[in-house]
This record gives sequence, structure tokens and C-alpha cells, in this order.
Amino acid sequence: LRLLPSPPVENVEDIPAGYWRAGPHTDFCCITLLFQRPGNEGLECAANPRAGTGGGWLKVDPVEGGIAVNIGDMLGRWSNGRLLSNLHRVRMPTKAEATPPKPRYSMAFFMQADRHALIESDGHEPITAGDYL
Repeated sequence: LRLLPSPPVENVEDIPAGYWRAGPHTDFCCITLLFQRPGNEGLECAANPRAGTGGGWLKVDPVEGGIAVNIGDMLGRWSNGRLLSNLHRVRMPTKAEATPPKPRYSMAFFMQADRHALIESDGHEPITAGDYL
């Protein structure tokens, strides 16, 4: 379980394009459960480029009592590519979201297999979860 704090952003209009609270990435675990606080917008998700579906970034705004679920790279490998990890990022706040400046908080629970578990799939050599990580 990990607390993911982002500090308040002042003068958001002065921040150049291309700056992120968390840059685009996938998680390397099996599954991530992300708990977000309502009023702490910024999470965006996109399909994995290997899916070949194109598309763009979609907002994943917090919902009271909701949990965002991300597929990780380990589960993608274990499923032989049937499940693909999704790209996600946290954008900078808009001027309205940053007035007044406030921090952004979320909590992530990263789930992975026991380090001795053998990850086997048709497309890859077997590997233990510990070696994969």
C-alpha cells in the first residue's frame, strides 16, 4: 500500500506543456487498485499501444467509494498477452482545480504474485515472479 501525494501547484498557467504529476507509464505488478479522493482529478488512462486500438487519453475522475483497477505488466505476461497493461498518467491541475492551490492524494495497492510463483505462458520462458520484478 503506497500513499501517492502530489504537492499543491501554484501559478499553474506558468507550467510548460508536457509536465506531469506522474508521466505516462504502466505498472509492472499484476493488478493495481487505486483509491482516489473526490476533488483530486488528474488521472488519465489510455489503451496499451500493443492493443492496436488507437484512441486517446480518457479522464478517470474519482468517484466516492470507487476504485480504479489497472492491469499490470506481470499479469499481461502471465495471460500470454490476452490482458494488456494500460498506460496511465496524472496531468497537472487546471487553473480552476488549482484555485486555491491544493495537494492531490491517492493510494495504490500493488498486487503481485509471491516471489516464488512461476509465471508461465506460451509466448515467454518461465520466470519466477521474484526474478520478473
